[in-house]
Order: sequence, then structure tokens, then C-alpha cells
Amino acid sequence: MKSMTLLAALALASHASGADLNPPRDGWASWEVPAVEGAPFNCCWNNWDDRKDARKPCKLDAHQSYGTRDDDGTTDAVTVYARFKDGKVEKLKAVASACPVETSTPVQKLGNVTADDSVRWLMAQARQAGAKSSAHESVLEHSLAAIGLHRGDVAGKELASFARDDANVEIRKKALFWIAMLRGTSGAQITSSLMFSDPDPEFRRHAAFALSQSKSPRIAADLIRLGNTDKSGEVRAQAWFWLAQTGAVEAETAISSALGKDPDSGVREQAVFALSQLPGERATTALIAVAEDQNLTREQRKRAVFWLSQSEADAAQKYLEKVLARAASR
Repeated sequence: MKSMTLLAALALASHASGADLNPPRDGWASWEVPAVEGAPFNCCWNNWDDRKDARKPCKLDAHQSYGTRDDDGTTDAVTVYARFKDGKVEKLKAVASACPVETSTPVQKLGNVTADDSVRWLMAQARQAGAKSSAHESVLEHSLAAIGLHRGDVAGKELASFARDDANVEIRKKALFWIAMLRGTSGAQITSSLMFSDPDPEFRRHAAFALSQSKSPRIAADLIRLGNTDKSGEVRAQAWFWLAQTGAVEAETAISSALGKDPDSGVREQAVFALSQLPGERATTALIAVAEDQNLTREQRKRAVFWLSQSEADAAQKYLEKVLARAASR
């Protein structure tokens, strides 16, 4: 009976390690899997600023940046490319399957690889890279990003497990970023849950940023709750910053309220800065309101004037001229 249990355990371990992918010992290998709904069309481009510019082949052997632009659309399938040396992964990247690539050596296309088996193999690579030196950080980062692009529950659950349980907070933060960016509303829910429950304030700060990049319909509501309730002043300040960055209509009211009630002077100072991050004329209007509010402290009002002085908005400059004229007349 014990031998049967051992065999079953070994079979499971082999499956979980992704050994059934059967990659080459050396050189490039690739496999295609279905993409998560709404997956961005990751590729390489001649010019990131020229929206009409055609994509160019990704040179996988080079250190070339890649990604997606706002109007590039989505993809239904992604291809994972991995370069091996002596049986170990030394480079890894996942791009939209229609994205052209170039390599210095031929790419061996693997047979049918399921999304779940691909995820398990990538998880093994991520864990191995995470346990090694910073030289393996690229493999770790690209493994987590690739997992996020895979369709299916296994990808979401495994990435969430990384974000919740890994011993390294930096790895957890990377996993959470890709959950928020790529896993839709379910990923946003996981991000929000960890933002409120995780014991590490550094991780909660990062979660506020990740949530602001997600597709959650509750971004503003959750950031306001975080700014009002988190026990860490640094986390509360970060919540107000990212709330302003979202441009939510509730931002001015919530951040201005924090100016009057947060017990931490550092948070109150950062709240003034957060108002300066509001989009367009809203920042100027909000800062002028702070500068004119006699119920606020002198330091808070001076801070608002400082951020107005950093603005190029006409309304900000006109207000400062009024302040100078008022001071000169006294």
C-alpha cells in the first residue's frame, strides 16, 4: 500500500512540475495556449508613440522591451517561448500568438500542451527562479506574467496562491500585480481582498496600486475605505494618491475629508499632494479650495500653495498672482 501511495505521489509531482511538456535540453521551444478573456495583445513595436506604426518582430534573444498599447486590442491565444541551456530555462516570454518573433536558433514547437499543464510548468519555473539569485528575476517575472495570460481557473488559483503565501514579499507583489492587470473582475476581487486583509503594510500599499490598475467596478469605493480605515498611515496616504490618479468623481470629497480628520500629519500632507494629482483643472480647483480653507492648518494651506506653484495651469498661476498681490497690499 505504501509503495502505491509513493508512486501516486511521484506521478502527481511529475505532473505538477510540467515534465510532460517534454522541452528540449538546449535551444528555444514554444507552445500555444488559450488566453484569458481580455488578454492584451502583447508584442513589440517600432515606435510606442506612433499609434499607426506597425508592430515588429520580437527578437527573443535580445533584451528588447515589449508590451501592449492602449488601442492594440486583445488576443484569444498566447504563445510561450522558453530558451533552455543544459536543461534549464534561461529566458522566457509570452506574447500574443499572432505576434511575429525572431530567434537566433530554430524554435521547437511542442505538441498539444493544455493551459493547465502549462501553468503548472510555469509555476515550477517561477518557484525555482524565486529561490535563486536576482539574476533569475527575469524568468520569475515573465513566468508570473505568462501565468496571468492563461485561460482557466488553475491559472487564477495558482497566481493567487503565490500572492497570498510566498515567503518573499517582492514575489507576492509581482504576482498580485499580474492578478490585478490580467485576471479581470475576479482578479480585482482577489486584489481587493488581500488589500484589506494582508498583515504586511508594504504589501497593502502595493495592493492599492494594483487595484487602481484593475478592472474592478469598486476601485474608488475600496480605495476610500482603505484610506479611512487602514491602521498604517503610509497605506492610507497611498490610497489617497491612487484614488486621485483614477480621477474618480468621489476623489476630491474623500481626500479633502481626510485632510480634516486623519490623525497622522504625514498622511494629511500626502493628501494635499494627492489633490495635485487629480486630472486637469480639478487639481487646481481642489488645491485652491485647500489654500483658502481657514479651518485647515497653516502648514496644509502652505502645502497647497506650493503644489499650485508647481502647476503650469493658467488658473493656478492667476491664483498665485492674487495671493502675491494680497500679500503686497498688507
